[in-house]
Amino acid sequence: MRRMVALVLLGAGAAACELEEITLVDAEDVVVAEVYVNLASDPEDNEVRAFLHRTVGTGTSVEDLFDARITIRRSDGLSFLVPGAAVEDCVETAPLLEPGACFLVDDATTTVLSPGDIFEVDILLADGGIIFGATQVPGRFDLPYPETCRLPPDVLMDVRWSRSDRAWAYLNETSIRDLPAALEPEGIEAKDDPLYLLGLSVADSDTSIVFPSQFGVFNRLDLDQDVALRLQRGLPAGSRAQISITAVDRNYVNWARGGNFNPSGQVRIASLRGAGTGVFGATYGHTFQVLARAAPLLSGVDCPGLLPTG
Repeated sequence: MRRMVALVLLGAGAAACELEEITLVDAEDVVVAEVYVNLASDPEDNEVRAFLHRTVGTGTSVEDLFDARITIRRSDGLSFLVPGAAVEDCVETAPLLEPGACFLVDDATTTVLSPGDIFEVDILLADGGIIFGATQVPGRFDLPYPETCRLPPDVLMDVRWSRSDRAWAYLNETSIRDLPAALEPEGIEAKDDPLYLLGLSVADSDTSIVFPSQFGVFNRLDLDQDVALRLQRGLPAGSRAQISITAVDRNYVNWARGGNFNPSGQVRIASLRGAGTGVFGATYGHTFQVLARAAPLLSGVDCPGLLPTG
């Protein structure tokens, strides 16, 4: 709906007035679909999910979104419906009590999906409208780290991986646990356990990052400065971390928002079209765990890529 507002503009010293029309646009009620094919080096961790909601601020009910029928098809003909799921499987926190409708594929179905697969999605809404789009999962890449390795305390590690075909960027994530107890002897108060840090390598050829000092580019404003400075020289003894490197496709990058990084400019670039808008993104990732221990592990190996101290 559009409202036309006439304003009277008085020019300095003018004997007459001039009318100018200014258009104010109300928030449009649009269905927004966020569909992701998230694959992992371990196929048991593959995930396909969708979240349907409406334009924020319209106040329109989302009840009809639960009746949507979502079909995902692979280029070789494999096809499956995405069944409904609890909203907590899609959204951790939301300003609304009922933010939208969540859909999640059973894990047993997703194990057959692979890096490089091409997919199409059709979302049939309750009113007959269709939202559609396509994506391709980034190619397989190698992250040569064991499932668990030892990282000596106060030592930085150069994490490197091979290039992924069709990747537009790489997400660099870590979840650091046991920091409060590990930093207490140093007089540093760490409130978050685990501490989650997110970063992004903005080019497909940017395939290295130093852990933990270069992680958390999107957390700089919220991260406690004492903790941030402490992590610049490595993990404290007794802490542990999970590290994930994830190749993401163009659709994901053009829809992503984090800190001051807005790759699609002032507005998100949609990869879904038709009776709504949104994103159909694809990712492929590796995950491993590091333990900050001074002594060698009883089982396991030291992490590769350790950087000189001092």
